Amino acid sequence: MATSSTRSKDQRADSSVSPLIWAAEKPTGTSSEKLCIDEILQKYCGEFGRWQLRHFVLTSLAWALEAFHTMVMIFADREPEWRCLDGAAGLGCDPDAKSMCGFQTGSWEWVGNSTVSEWGLICTDKFKVGLVQAVFFGGCMIG
Repeated sequence: MATSSTRSKDQRADSSVSPLIWAAEKPTGTSSEKLCIDEILQKYCGEFGRWQLRHFVLTSLAWALEAFHTMVMIFADREPEWRCLDGAAGLGCDPDAKSMCGFQTGSWEWVGNSTVSEWGLICTDKFKVGLVQAVFFGGCMIG
C-alpha cells in the first residue's frame, strides 16, 4: 500500500511539471527559415503596388472625414456666452454670476449660437453633450 501511494504522488508531481502543449516534431530534412516582418510581407503579399496604394488612399480619406467630425464637435458643442436682459425682463438675473442655471427662463439670452444654445443643453442636460461625443467615439472604435 505504501508503494502505491508514493507512486500516485510521483505521478501527480510529474504531471504538474509536464508541458501543457507538446511541440510538434519537425520532419527530418527541412530547414527552419527565419524571416523578419519585411521579408514575410514581401514573400506572401508582394511589393507595394497599385492595389496597396488605392487601399492606403481610401483608408486615409476615411480617417480624414472622421477628423472633421471630431473638430466639428469641439467647436459646435461649446457653451456660448450669455447676458442678462435689460429692463423688467432681466429682473432676478445677476450679470456677475458664472452660470445661468438659477435664473428664470427669459431673464437672460445667449450671445452667439451653438448646439448647446439651440437644444438647451444647460444645467441638468449638460451631460448630453459629453454623452453624444462618447457614443460617437464608441462607434468609431467598433468600426
